This record gives sequence, C-alpha cells and structure tokens, in this order.
Amino acid sequence: MNRVCLLTRGEYGTGVQEIIEKYGKKNVISQTWEMKGDLPPILEEGEISLPDFENCDLILSYVMHPDVNLDIINVLKSSEKVLLMPHNEAPLPPGYHVYGNFLVGVLSPCCVIPPFENKILSVFREEFGTPSFHITTKDGRICEVEVVRHTRCGAADFVAENLVGVPAKEAYTKAGLLAQYHCQSSKGPLGSIHDAGKVHAEAVKKALKR
Repeated sequence: MNRVCLLTRGEYGTGVQEIIEKYGKKNVISQTWEMKGDLPPILEEGEISLPDFENCDLILSYVMHPDVNLDIINVLKSSEKVLLMPHNEAPLPPGYHVYGNFLVGVLSPCCVIPPFENKILSVFREEFGTPSFHITTKDGRICEVEVVRHTRCGAADFVAENLVGVPAKEAYTKAGLLAQYHCQSSKGPLGSIHDAGKVHAEAVKKALKR
C-alpha cells in the first residue's frame, strides 16, 4: 500500500485527491499540503517551510515552482521515496532522475507515467498510470466504457463518461478533444495538452481493437 502525499498550489492539482480517494485501492492519500498561489519567480532560501514527508511513500507535487520543487528534492535525496511532478516549472528535464534510492519523475504529459524498476512507482502505475479502457460497442456506437487504468487528474474518467453514444469511427478524435478540454497541461501550439489528448485517443483506439 502506497501512502501518497499531495502538494497543490491554486488550481494546480485540483481533483487529484478526489480521484485517488475514489479509485485507489493500493494507493491512499495520507497527507495534503496546499501552497499559496502567489509566489515570486525566485524564492529566498528558507522562505517556504515544507511539510514533514516522513509518513508517505510517494509525493505528487503540483506546486509548479522550480525553487520549491528543488527544495523538495534536496530534502528527500537520502530517502527511499518517489517524487512525481509535471514538467512545467520543474527544476529538471523530463524523465526519471535517480539519487541513490530516491526517484524523481518529471512527467510530460502528466498523464503518462513510463515504467521504471521501482516498487513504489509500479504500484502507483497499476491504478493511475497511462490511461487504459475497455469499450463495448453496438450498431457502430459506443455503449459502454470502463476505465481500466485511471489518470490521477480525472481525464480518463471524463473521456469515458462522454464517449458513450459516440460513433466508434469518431471516437479517436472525440477522445482527444475531451482529454484536452479536461487537461491542465501547458497550452498553445507546443503545449503538452496536445500530447495528453493523443495519449487518451490512442488508448481508446487500442480498446476498440480488442
């Protein structure tokens, strides 16, 4: 059982607690910490007091500030925990970074958690990794969508709820648009919101081929 610490800031990370509490069987929220939304671009040393991470295994950081995330990394470097954060405003490039037994995952987009040999991460990925669906169709339309693997932001469930009744041939495009509508990732022509849309669309496409 993973004990999850959720760090939020303003609108970032909203809804994550609800999704994990609703669907998590092997992952439970043990601690939350809300950071004030208005922060200067550069923080002075000691300006932010971080929570105690002792009673958690996995930390989800949505503080979206490179200095704060770097402070968290420095505090946890000697631990055996896992820290996951979106790539936006991260102090490290996308991918996994290993500090002894401490693992940092910088995710782009946030709904994709690539496999990595780490027990804590693997348990989390089982329930809240890259989205997966089971889809039933009738007369060319989608009549039922089951979320096999959720995204912690809730996008997978939003897609599933709104695909019912959609013609199967339109499901790929519709799923991508629905995911982007729900997504909080970076926007614009080069934003990871488009990657998030494609990830969900591909998951729907795969489910329809089964």
